[in-house]
Amino acid sequence: MDTSAAGGWRRVAAMVGALILLGATGAAASPVEEPRASIRRYALIIGSSEGGAGRERLRYASSDALALSQVMEELGGVAPGDRLLLLEADRAALLTAIARMGRLISSTSPTEARRELVLYYSGHSDSEGLLPRGERLAYTELRRLLSEVPVDVRIAILDSCGSGALTRFKGGVSRLSFLSDISSQVRGHAFLASSSADEVAQEADSIGASFFTHFLISGLRGAADADGDGRVTLNEAYQFAYRETLARTERTQGGPQHAAYDIQLAGSGDLVMTDLRGAQSRLTLAEPVEGHLFVRNWGNQLIAELRKQPGRRLMLRLDPGQYHVTLERSSQRFEAELTVAKGGETKLGTADFVPMTVMRTAQRGGGPVLAEPAVAVDAPVVAVNLSLVPPLATNMLLGPRTLNHVSFGVLGTRSQQVRGLAVAGGMSWVDGTMEGLQASGLANVAGGEVWGGQVALGGNLAFGNGRGVQVAGLVNIAEGSFTGFQLSGTANRTDAELRGVQGGAVNTAEVVKGVQIGLINIAGDVTGTQVGLLNVGNEVRGLQLGLLNIAEDVTVPIGALNIVRKGRLSFELWADDVAPANVGLKYGSERVYVLVVEGVQPWERTYRSFSFVGLGLHFSLAPRTYLDVDVSAGSWRRQLFGEKPSNALGRLRVMVGWELKRRLALFAGASLSYYDAPQDDEDREVSWMPQWTVGGGSPPARLWPGLLLGVRI
Repeated sequence: MDTSAAGGWRRVAAMVGALILLGATGAAASPVEEPRASIRRYALIIGSSEGGAGRERLRYASSDALALSQVMEELGGVAPGDRLLLLEADRAALLTAIARMGRLISSTSPTEARRELVLYYSGHSDSEGLLPRGERLAYTELRRLLSEVPVDVRIAILDSCGSGALTRFKGGVSRLSFLSDISSQVRGHAFLASSSADEVAQEADSIGASFFTHFLISGLRGAADADGDGRVTLNEAYQFAYRETLARTERTQGGPQHAAYDIQLAGSGDLVMTDLRGAQSRLTLAEPVEGHLFVRNWGNQLIAELRKQPGRRLMLRLDPGQYHVTLERSSQRFEAELTVAKGGETKLGTADFVPMTVMRTAQRGGGPVLAEPAVAVDAPVVAVNLSLVPPLATNMLLGPRTLNHVSFGVLGTRSQQVRGLAVAGGMSWVDGTMEGLQASGLANVAGGEVWGGQVALGGNLAFGNGRGVQVAGLVNIAEGSFTGFQLSGTANRTDAELRGVQGGAVNTAEVVKGVQIGLINIAGDVTGTQVGLLNVGNEVRGLQLGLLNIAEDVTVPIGALNIVRKGRLSFELWADDVAPANVGLKYGSERVYVLVVEGVQPWERTYRSFSFVGLGLHFSLAPRTYLDVDVSAGSWRRQLFGEKPSNALGRLRVMVGWELKRRLALFAGASLSYYDAPQDDEDREVSWMPQWTVGGGSPPARLWPGLLLGVRI
């Protein structure tokens, strides 16, 4: 054997010996987690509510984008500097963001083992492309732009109508699930769409999100972890979102919604979307827990929703805080309240749930469906409970967990459940559900749901949902949802959804579908009316009438000052037949605005000064064309800093505008002015347009048409 061959065999023998030694060492030592590949993940998150003329404004596009962005940062390995969040952007801004992301990725070190890009879009689209603010970005162009970004893996998630058309290119085949017949792969692209090419993507107030994104986020938080390894793969997340979205939309007005995909990956290894193993705070659902679970935070926001089978241990990653969990099983419903601590694991088992009344519902076209309340197991029934003060009561003869039909208390009374009447001179307390009437001189407390009424001089408190009436001299509180009337002299609060009327000095509710009347009204989303000195809401579909109105978005704001974040705030400069120099401010909602105007007229060595206040409507005619109609009333002085104004002028204006850029528009229009001339100070030179006299006054009022031309910034 020659020396080169001998040297080669010696090297092989040395390698075999080293492997044997390493194997023996590994067997003796504690197991070490297999090293993970180095991955750098980038995210471009886009939410766009507007889809152009003829398309309804989406309510949850931006909040969906924010929620997914949070999950990708907390669990998806996206560093804050590697994420771009784009809200309410048009086509140009979207293209700029993709180019910016490409430059960001190109500037990073090329030594990274694998670079991934996650693009998420929530907004309007059709079978041909995305429609951010009504401006089309074709799917073919989107795919080309993504292919130019220098990454190894591209994941595009589109939650929009007809987005499944994106998956029809280059071999994309629609199947129930992907990667079901081959091993998981990690290089290439995966395009996920919330709906097929001929379907609408749907959102709902009941979940406060679009269906697909809602279940996608629930899955990424751990609900989709089918194998229980603490990691959610792309395959698991997609299958969970597909299945749950289809189940929840089968009977909606929009019809069944089928997610779709196009995947072309090569390589080996799982494409993990979120890793729950290092989460600082976790909720673990025990194996015996089964049913449809809804997890809400203390502000009643739905955080996760899933269907759990028995025998499966499931972990959810949640922020530290207090949570309310509802468990539904056919006609029964249970609830649990818990605190998820920071840096630890909170376990939830069947013993943590207590029964609650299932609300009565009605079938469309049929009679009411009366579901039996969930009653505590083996709860004895004491028809009449007589109490001096708990525990000096007849309920104690059979134990504290009893159901009463009538409960009378001198100082106070306490029952596990009441179906009938509870009356006390001081306090009436029901641990579980209450169906009927609670009346007391001081306070009523129901630990579960309330069906009926609570009347007290002091206050009423319902820890669960309520239907009926709460009347109190001081305060009414419902920590769940409430349907009916809350009337008090001081304050009303509903931590979840209010359907009905709140009347008091201060009213608060998470969601309002009805009316709030008070000095101060505070709510989340509102469908209805807020009337008060101060009205605060998030998305208000209706009227805000008050001195100060504050909202994220509102249909009709009427007040001295309206602050609407998604609304209208624009300055205008124009010339018209009355004043050649006018400056105006328009503020309010996207449709209704308040107009404030100051103008000057430097004629005949004088400077007439004009002041107007009005109300107007804004209509989008086309992507870059709009129509404004407003009515205003004002007065003017003959001198810029002269005497008190004595000339009254009313004006109707109709204007058409052309948007040159997002914050720049030209407009022109016509006006009709009405001048109510004073008897001792008539001003015939207010306008150079021909004027007609109207009425029989002395001097008569005058009416004339006018023209205007200006710019909006």
